[in-house]
Amino acid sequence: MLVFAPHPDDETIGAGGLIFRSTHRGAPVRVVFVTNGDGYEQAVEQDFHEQKPRDTDYVEFGEVRRREAVAAARHLGLHRGDLVFLGFPDGGLAQLWQDHWSRTRPYTSPYTKEDSPPAPDGAEYDGQDLASLVARELRSFRPNVVVIPHPYDVHLDHAHTSYFVIDALDALQAAHVLPERLLVLTYLVHHHTWPSAGSDRDRLAPPSVKETPDTLWSGIDLTPAELAAKEAALDEYRTQLPVLGDLLHRFCRQNELYGRVKSRVLDGIAQVH
Repeated sequence: MLVFAPHPDDETIGAGGLIFRSTHRGAPVRVVFVTNGDGYEQAVEQDFHEQKPRDTDYVEFGEVRRREAVAAARHLGLHRGDLVFLGFPDGGLAQLWQDHWSRTRPYTSPYTKEDSPPAPDGAEYDGQDLASLVARELRSFRPNVVVIPHPYDVHLDHAHTSYFVIDALDALQAAHVLPERLLVLTYLVHHHTWPSAGSDRDRLAPPSVKETPDTLWSGIDLTPAELAAKEAALDEYRTQLPVLGDLLHRFCRQNELYGRVKSRVLDGIAQVH
């Protein structure tokens, strides 16, 4: 199973219970973090006690979030070698998809002031390079289950993470590198009216058809051990709890939901580039 997370914590919010279940059943799992989550101004201000954070503060904050992700992963049965950090610009994935697709026009993060990932891949902040690195992970891991954000997630980094993965999947399946019958599951984190507040005694109900059309929702019931592991993993994201604690804990329920999006929607996304 290959899980794509726009930012550190999304893997646990959306799929923490499923990851724990898979690793404890011996299934190989890899998590790909597309950004380091370094562009969250409110969290940087609070964590670093800076009213006007500098670009170096944002870079350092990204390193803090990477360490949080490694700590969270241990609760889910993952090791450092199961995690991949691509280091693309937090808050900039829509720009890469729409306006900075070509390597001749790299994007510069308004937070870190960087125009390339910290990893020495020779990549720039452009859509072609991100698509190439996403394809590299799919090609090397060869999953039979791929877990991505829902393309209707209102957070642009989430929606565009799904776009990049769908684009890469389409190309690899067309080239017969990956099978056509790959299972693609989506998870929703950000929406205007969902999820409602609740406790771990409540079940997470699917979003309405109006909110997420073209989607068939199903889920898994979490065991007490799976829910406890998910909660412990989320607690490792200490920089996020003061600013997003309520949202994070809304996903600590007795179940997790996964949407299967109709193929015509995925085909339409893949035809853009």
